[in-house]
Amino acid sequence: MSALVKKEIRLLLPSFLIGCVLTLANWFLFWKNLLLENTGAISNMLSLIPLVVCPAVAVMIALDSFGGEVSSGTFAMLLAQPVSRLKIWQTKISLLAGALLVVGVLWFGPIFCHYHYLNNGRDNSKDLYDLFVVAVTFALVVFSGGLWTVLLLRQVAAAFWFTLLVPGVILMILVGLFAGDSGEFIEGLAVSVLGLYSLAGFFFARRLFLRAQDVQWSGGTIAMPEMRGLPAWLARPATQRVLRPRAALWRKEIQLHQSQFVMAFALLLLHLGVLAVRHFYNLKNSPDLKFVLQIFWGLWLVMPVLAGCAAVAEERKIGTLEAQLCLPVKRRTQFGIKFFVAFFLSVLLGAVMPLLLEGTRILPDVHFELGSLEPGWQGEMSPMQIDFWIALGIFNGLLPLLTFAGIAASFGAIAFYISSLMRNTLQTLAPAVLGILLAFFAQVAVSQMRQLGLYFLWQGPLPHFVAAPVMALALLALAFGNFQQVRIGWKVWWWNFVVLLLALVFAVAATSAVYHRAWEKLTSFEPPHGAARLSPSNPVSLNTRWNDISVRLPDGKIWLSYFIQSPSAKNPLAVMLGNAKVAMDEGKFISGSNWLTVERMRQDYVGLKSDGSLWVSEKPGSGIWNANEDEMGQLVRFENETHWSSLAPAGYSALLVKDDGTLWRWGATNFDFKHHGWPGLRTFTPYRLGTESNWSKIFQIDNDNYLYFRKTDGSFWVWGGSWNTNGQAQLEIEPGFMLQSVKNLGRDKFRGAVLISHGLQYKVGVRDDGTFRIWADERLEFNKHYGYYEWFPTDLQIGDDTNWIAVAGGGDKIVTLKNDGSLWLWNFQLDGRQIHWNTASFEREIQATRPVRLGTHSDWIAISGGGGNVVALAADGSLWFWPLERSDYYFNDNGNGSRLEPLLDISRKPQLLGNVFSAALNR
Repeated sequence: MSALVKKEIRLLLPSFLIGCVLTLANWFLFWKNLLLENTGAISNMLSLIPLVVCPAVAVMIALDSFGGEVSSGTFAMLLAQPVSRLKIWQTKISLLAGALLVVGVLWFGPIFCHYHYLNNGRDNSKDLYDLFVVAVTFALVVFSGGLWTVLLLRQVAAAFWFTLLVPGVILMILVGLFAGDSGEFIEGLAVSVLGLYSLAGFFFARRLFLRAQDVQWSGGTIAMPEMRGLPAWLARPATQRVLRPRAALWRKEIQLHQSQFVMAFALLLLHLGVLAVRHFYNLKNSPDLKFVLQIFWGLWLVMPVLAGCAAVAEERKIGTLEAQLCLPVKRRTQFGIKFFVAFFLSVLLGAVMPLLLEGTRILPDVHFELGSLEPGWQGEMSPMQIDFWIALGIFNGLLPLLTFAGIAASFGAIAFYISSLMRNTLQTLAPAVLGILLAFFAQVAVSQMRQLGLYFLWQGPLPHFVAAPVMALALLALAFGNFQQVRIGWKVWWWNFVVLLLALVFAVAATSAVYHRAWEKLTSFEPPHGAARLSPSNPVSLNTRWNDISVRLPDGKIWLSYFIQSPSAKNPLAVMLGNAKVAMDEGKFISGSNWLTVERMRQDYVGLKSDGSLWVSEKPGSGIWNANEDEMGQLVRFENETHWSSLAPAGYSALLVKDDGTLWRWGATNFDFKHHGWPGLRTFTPYRLGTESNWSKIFQIDNDNYLYFRKTDGSFWVWGGSWNTNGQAQLEIEPGFMLQSVKNLGRDKFRGAVLISHGLQYKVGVRDDGTFRIWADERLEFNKHYGYYEWFPTDLQIGDDTNWIAVAGGGDKIVTLKNDGSLWLWNFQLDGRQIHWNTASFEREIQATRPVRLGTHSDWIAISGGGGNVVALAADGSLWFWPLERSDYYFNDNGNGSRLEPLLDISRKPQLLGNVFSAALNR
């Protein structure tokens, strides 16, 4: 291989490799449904790469052929080599054409596979052909444009824009002349004209190179035209000694970006032409062209990249950086001026200009879900907090504008950092694009932690407040250090890589530590408990349902309390910080003793005593949901019958079982609260259901909406849901009341059961032998028309221990209680990983799960709860609330909720709700 070929390969290699890597996005989009089914948001973002970024990199590859020579100052030496210019020309265009061909094949290959193999029976050959023609036309235009613009202008930044804008002007002229014709005619004409333009540009570039001299084009340097008297006005402030160095630096920085102003003016004229075409011409027959014209404003986002790329690298190219560092001005001042000018131009040219031309339609639709400023929670805040939320509401209205300006500024800042590592502007373009893409996907990744299986690090927008500032400061510090290096080598690159890696690790660790409240590790996890007043040897039952807590003591007394929402749950900031708490009222004992159970109905309490008597609220509660607890809490005996043995709430009625095995309903099957006030269960008369007389018990499961029935023969029946009956019977008690017989695998031997989620749903429980088991699973069944889920009985042990006595919770986190009084947390989350909906594999994962100790005490008596939270009763009578899942909702006084993104995880410390015996002492 000749030295000329090696040199040319090294010239094209950086941009070529970046282009090949970026074309992998097309392969990702092709295989995303097969390999990464849970990263839909990320794969949708990747669709921007093949449509926008890959064509931009193709332009950079085309510019590298001669632009690299011009930027590095080797063009004159190339002309002086003892090799014919024709041979040099043939070598350059051959390698450039080969590079563009390889990138084009890598780009088009997955698209062809997608159309060919995943067409779902449709003929997509025309779409594939049209895309192929557009891709080839674009490659030819870029190939010739990258040659003649560099050879004519000898300035890479100007050549970049002429390569893009000249074909754009041609397209605008064609659309203006033939707007009334069909879309197919305009597209065919455009391909033909651009093909001729490519051919003419190629021969024009060949002529320019074969006749090139070691001088620039006759038009002179592309520079900002100066107004008469402006230099004198700018020099006037410099007569003051204090401002002289700074004034010179500001003026020098503005002059450094003169080519950006010229290109911005040309882009402005072209954009005005686009607006005129969109306004005066009917483009209904050319939807593709209409789409291109509507997104034309996106070219303005290239301006921040060019402004950032030229900031430092252009100084190294023209050899003025070393002299600038010798000026009698602090280097941080020089760096600050340079960075501010690049930042200002990025916002001005990348955000302000397109907004002035296009209006607010191009603003991104981003807002915080803050809800409304309700007086109900304003009263819970101080004036400073109210002012804070009002200011945040104003910020929320400006967020689309700030986001758009932030995107433009970020593009410029990333390009500025890459520029501090490069020797000329052309070398900076491709790495800057790659750096912007990496930052973009990092932003997507931190917002898709669950889909990536990294939910355990954090959730919500906290990285924007911790990780983003850390990385920004690291990049700024490195850019300042690189700015002071006149010569850039591998040592500087390695140093930047190591520092960025350490900054990334620190940012991730700091964000995760803040999110998980690492400071709580420095304090005691649980406060001490009091002296024991309850014992596991004497049964104590704890039940939580809806917003009620009931505790049945060994002597048959029942203590009732009601969950109330603490003020912090009405404070949006408290919810975002994970500080929303659950509080409890003082609680009270139901008068009398020897209670078996007391259940809350819609507007009544219903209770059973050990003598078989039935009790109900003397007066029903008022309202539909916000019942008056004092009215409902006074229970009176219903009739004189003493043969009731089991009770379960069922909507507007209660289901009852008698000692003789008969089943009864007490109340209404439906009721219209809008037009009638609830008269109370006392006004209804129980009536018998069916003719069976072998029922023994009715019960419910935590976090489960089904009712379960057991017969005296041990058979197991369920009301609600779809159970696989395994050929067993169904029993219609009354019209619309159908029970399904389920194979009994020992449910009557379970001490407690809950419903959990792990991909699918499973019913698990603690059996009398102390084992923790799956006793029913959900499976997907199919018929001729659709698939549906159905419950199947099973019997699988979870873990190896045999000393469990209770289970509570629901969802993907539950808690079990051991006979030694310790609590254990089971986490069945899927971690957002790729899954296959297979019940057997899910069950194996559930069985392999191992619990972790919850808390430090070992004096727990009973547990209950659901919906991701658990209430535990300690031996001293205290009730503790264990938050297992955070709630991202806040509620106003009307009960309306709004979901907020979390900033911090919930506190894992238990919250003291109250003490059962405190109510007894107050009586």
